[in-house]
Amino acid sequence: MWKPRSSTPASTGRCMWLGAMLLLLGVAALGGRAFADADCWDSEPPKATKSKCPAGYKYSAKKKGCTKVSCGMGRVWSGEEQACIGNHSAALTDQDFYTEARARADEGRFHEALDLLARIKKQEQPRVLNMIGYSTRKLGDLDKGLEYYHKALALDPDYLLAREYLGEGYLQKGDLVQVKGQLMEIAERCGNSCEEYDKLEKAIVVFVTGDDAGTTY
Repeated sequence: MWKPRSSTPASTGRCMWLGAMLLLLGVAALGGRAFADADCWDSEPPKATKSKCPAGYKYSAKKKGCTKVSCGMGRVWSGEEQACIGNHSAALTDQDFYTEARARADEGRFHEALDLLARIKKQEQPRVLNMIGYSTRKLGDLDKGLEYYHKALALDPDYLLAREYLGEGYLQKGDLVQVKGQLMEIAERCGNSCEEYDKLEKAIVVFVTGDDAGTTY
Protein backbone atom coordinates (compact mmCIF):
# COMPACT_ATOMS: atom_id res chain seq x y z
CA MET A 1 0.00 0.00 0.00
CA TRP A 2 1.50 3.29 -1.11
CA LYS A 3 0.87 6.39 0.97
CA PRO A 4 2.03 10.02 0.58
CA ARG A 5 4.86 11.20 2.77
CA SER A 6 4.53 14.27 4.90
CA SER A 7 5.29 16.84 2.24
CA THR A 8 7.64 19.78 2.45
CA PRO A 9 7.80 22.70 -0.02
CA ALA A 10 10.98 21.23 -1.52
CA SER A 11 9.64 17.72 -1.89
CA THR A 12 6.31 18.98 -3.22
CA GLY A 13 8.08 21.04 -5.86
CA ARG A 14 10.24 18.07 -6.85
CA CYS A 15 7.18 15.84 -7.13
CA MET A 16 5.41 18.33 -9.39
CA TRP A 17 8.50 18.71 -11.59
CA LEU A 18 9.00 14.96 -12.02
CA GLY A 19 5.31 14.53 -12.74
CA ALA A 20 5.58 17.13 -15.50
CA MET A 21 8.52 15.27 -17.03
CA LEU A 22 6.48 12.05 -17.18
CA LEU A 23 3.55 13.96 -18.64
CA LEU A 24 5.76 14.84 -21.62
CA LEU A 25 6.14 11.09 -22.23
CA GLY A 26 2.40 10.54 -22.00
CA VAL A 27 2.89 8.38 -18.92
CA ALA A 28 0.89 10.40 -16.40
CA ALA A 29 -2.37 9.69 -18.21
CA LEU A 30 -2.20 6.06 -17.15
CA GLY A 31 -3.62 6.74 -13.70
CA GLY A 32 -4.46 9.21 -11.00
CA ARG A 33 -0.98 9.22 -9.46
CA ALA A 34 1.62 10.59 -11.83
CA PHE A 35 4.65 8.76 -10.53
CA ALA A 36 6.19 6.85 -7.63
CA ASP A 37 9.23 8.92 -6.82
CA ALA A 38 11.08 7.91 -3.66
CA ASP A 39 10.88 11.46 -2.31
CA CYS A 40 7.09 11.45 -2.52
CA TRP A 41 5.90 7.99 -1.55
CA ASP A 42 6.43 5.45 1.21
CA SER A 43 5.74 1.72 1.08
CA GLU A 44 4.77 -0.51 3.95
CA PRO A 45 6.93 -3.65 4.01
CA PRO A 46 5.06 -6.97 3.92
CA LYS A 47 4.56 -8.53 7.34
CA ALA A 48 6.45 -11.78 7.81
CA THR A 49 4.99 -14.75 9.64
CA LYS A 50 6.56 -18.00 10.72
CA SER A 51 4.13 -20.02 8.60
CA LYS A 52 4.66 -18.16 5.33
CA CYS A 53 7.62 -16.19 4.04
CA PRO A 54 7.84 -14.71 0.51
CA ALA A 55 9.68 -16.66 -2.19
CA GLY A 56 13.41 -16.32 -1.65
CA TYR A 57 13.11 -15.88 2.12
CA LYS A 58 13.08 -18.09 5.21
CA TYR A 59 11.83 -17.47 8.72
CA SER A 60 14.43 -16.48 11.30
CA ALA A 61 13.43 -17.03 14.93
CA LYS A 62 16.39 -14.89 16.00
CA LYS A 63 15.28 -11.91 13.93
CA LYS A 64 11.59 -12.77 14.33
CA GLY A 65 10.96 -12.29 10.64
CA CYS A 66 11.81 -13.42 7.12
CA THR A 67 15.43 -13.25 5.98
CA LYS A 68 16.83 -13.70 2.48
CA VAL A 69 17.83 -17.25 1.60
CA SER A 70 21.29 -17.75 0.12
CA CYS A 71 23.65 -20.65 0.71
CA GLY A 72 27.33 -20.96 -0.16
CA MET A 73 28.72 -22.27 -3.45
CA GLY A 74 27.52 -25.78 -4.23
CA ARG A 75 24.73 -25.67 -1.66
CA VAL A 76 21.01 -24.86 -1.84
CA TRP A 77 18.44 -24.13 0.83
CA SER A 78 16.01 -27.03 1.15
CA GLY A 79 12.48 -26.04 2.09
CA GLU A 80 11.85 -29.55 3.37
CA GLU A 81 15.06 -29.90 5.36
CA GLN A 82 15.16 -26.22 6.41
CA ALA A 83 18.91 -26.23 5.86
CA CYS A 84 21.55 -25.67 3.17
CA ILE A 85 22.38 -28.99 1.48
CA GLY A 86 24.48 -30.08 -1.51
CA ASN A 87 23.00 -28.97 -4.82
CA HIS A 88 23.03 -32.54 -6.19
CA SER A 89 20.76 -33.85 -3.42
CA ALA A 90 17.63 -35.67 -4.57
CA ALA A 91 15.76 -33.91 -1.77
CA LEU A 92 15.90 -30.59 -3.62
CA THR A 93 12.84 -29.51 -5.58
CA ASP A 94 12.35 -27.14 -8.50
CA GLN A 95 11.04 -24.62 -5.98
CA ASP A 96 14.24 -24.92 -3.94
CA PHE A 97 16.40 -24.26 -7.01
CA TYR A 98 14.23 -21.34 -8.11
CA THR A 99 14.19 -19.73 -4.67
CA GLU A 100 17.96 -20.03 -4.30
CA ALA A 101 18.51 -18.73 -7.86
CA ARG A 102 16.47 -15.62 -7.07
CA ALA A 103 18.48 -15.04 -3.91
CA ARG A 104 21.76 -15.32 -5.84
CA ALA A 105 20.49 -12.96 -8.54
CA ASP A 106 19.44 -10.44 -5.88
CA GLU A 107 23.04 -10.53 -4.63
CA GLY A 108 24.42 -9.98 -8.13
CA ARG A 109 25.68 -13.57 -8.43
CA PHE A 110 24.15 -14.04 -11.86
CA HIS A 111 26.35 -16.88 -13.13
CA GLU A 112 25.42 -18.91 -10.05
CA ALA A 113 21.76 -18.02 -10.55
CA LEU A 114 21.83 -19.31 -14.13
CA ASP A 115 23.50 -22.55 -13.02
CA LEU A 116 20.75 -23.14 -10.46
CA LEU A 117 17.99 -22.25 -12.91
CA ALA A 118 19.41 -24.80 -15.37
CA ARG A 119 18.84 -27.51 -12.75
CA ILE A 120 15.10 -26.94 -12.73
CA LYS A 121 13.38 -29.86 -14.45
CA LYS A 122 10.45 -27.92 -15.84
CA GLN A 123 12.11 -25.12 -17.78
CA GLU A 124 9.04 -23.87 -19.64
CA GLN A 125 7.67 -21.86 -16.74
CA PRO A 126 7.15 -18.10 -17.00
CA ARG A 127 8.98 -17.42 -13.74
CA VAL A 128 11.96 -19.58 -14.74
CA LEU A 129 12.26 -18.04 -18.21
CA ASN A 130 11.90 -14.59 -16.68
CA MET A 131 14.72 -15.16 -14.19
CA ILE A 132 16.95 -16.61 -16.91
CA GLY A 133 16.25 -13.47 -18.92
CA TYR A 134 16.97 -11.22 -15.95
CA SER A 135 20.29 -12.87 -15.08
CA THR A 136 21.31 -13.01 -18.75
CA ARG A 137 20.54 -9.31 -19.21
CA LYS A 138 22.44 -8.38 -16.07
CA LEU A 139 25.47 -10.27 -17.41
CA GLY A 140 25.45 -7.99 -20.45
CA ASP A 141 23.55 -9.96 -23.11
CA LEU A 142 20.61 -7.59 -23.40
CA ASP A 143 19.04 -8.99 -26.57
CA LYS A 144 19.13 -12.57 -25.32
CA GLY A 145 17.60 -11.43 -22.05
CA LEU A 146 14.74 -9.76 -23.92
CA GLU A 147 14.12 -13.01 -25.81
CA TYR A 148 13.56 -14.85 -22.53
CA TYR A 149 11.15 -12.18 -21.29
CA HIS A 150 9.12 -12.57 -24.47
CA LYS A 151 9.09 -16.35 -24.02
CA ALA A 152 7.81 -15.93 -20.47
CA LEU A 153 5.06 -13.56 -21.62
CA ALA A 154 4.07 -15.89 -24.46
CA LEU A 155 3.21 -18.44 -21.77
CA ASP A 156 1.59 -15.92 -19.43
CA PRO A 157 0.77 -12.45 -20.80
CA ASP A 158 -0.31 -11.39 -17.31
CA TYR A 159 3.07 -12.07 -15.69
CA LEU A 160 3.75 -8.53 -14.48
CA LEU A 161 7.32 -9.05 -13.29
CA ALA A 162 8.34 -10.11 -16.80
CA ARG A 163 6.67 -6.97 -18.19
CA GLU A 164 8.54 -4.81 -15.68
CA TYR A 165 11.87 -6.42 -16.57
CA LEU A 166 11.09 -6.22 -20.29
CA GLY A 167 10.37 -2.51 -19.90
CA GLU A 168 13.66 -2.03 -18.05
CA GLY A 169 15.46 -3.87 -20.83
CA TYR A 170 13.97 -1.58 -23.46
CA LEU A 171 14.95 1.36 -21.28
CA GLN A 172 18.56 0.19 -21.52
CA LYS A 173 18.18 0.33 -25.29
CA GLY A 174 16.69 3.82 -25.05
CA ASP A 175 13.42 2.66 -26.66
CA LEU A 176 10.91 4.77 -24.73
CA VAL A 177 8.04 3.76 -27.01
CA GLN A 178 8.43 0.11 -26.02
CA VAL A 179 8.96 1.06 -22.37
CA LYS A 180 5.77 3.08 -22.33
CA GLY A 181 4.00 0.15 -24.00
CA GLN A 182 4.99 -2.19 -21.16
CA LEU A 183 3.98 0.38 -18.54
CA MET A 184 0.55 0.58 -20.17
CA GLU A 185 0.28 -3.23 -20.27
CA ILE A 186 0.99 -3.33 -16.54
CA ALA A 187 -1.49 -0.52 -15.84
CA GLU A 188 -4.23 -2.37 -17.73
CA ARG A 189 -3.76 -5.38 -15.46
CA CYS A 190 -3.21 -3.84 -12.02
CA GLY A 191 -3.69 -0.10 -12.25
CA ASN A 192 -0.88 2.20 -11.17
CA SER A 193 -0.48 1.06 -7.57
CA CYS A 194 1.22 -2.33 -7.97
CA GLU A 195 4.93 -2.82 -7.33
CA GLU A 196 5.81 -3.60 -10.97
CA TYR A 197 4.22 -0.35 -12.15
CA ASP A 198 5.97 1.63 -9.43
CA LYS A 199 9.41 0.25 -10.23
CA LEU A 200 9.18 0.67 -13.99
CA GLU A 201 7.73 4.15 -13.64
CA LYS A 202 10.53 5.18 -11.29
CA ALA A 203 13.10 3.77 -13.73
CA ILE A 204 11.59 6.00 -16.42
CA VAL A 205 11.88 9.03 -14.14
CA VAL A 206 15.55 8.26 -13.48
CA PHE A 207 16.20 7.81 -17.21
CA VAL A 208 14.40 11.02 -18.23
CA THR A 209 15.73 13.29 -15.48
CA GLY A 210 19.24 11.88 -15.32
CA ASP A 211 18.98 11.45 -11.54
CA ASP A 212 21.07 8.63 -10.04
CA ALA A 213 23.22 8.42 -13.16
CA GLY A 214 24.88 5.26 -11.88
CA THR A 215 21.61 3.37 -11.62
CA THR A 216 21.31 0.17 -13.66
CA TYR A 217 18.00 -1.37 -14.61
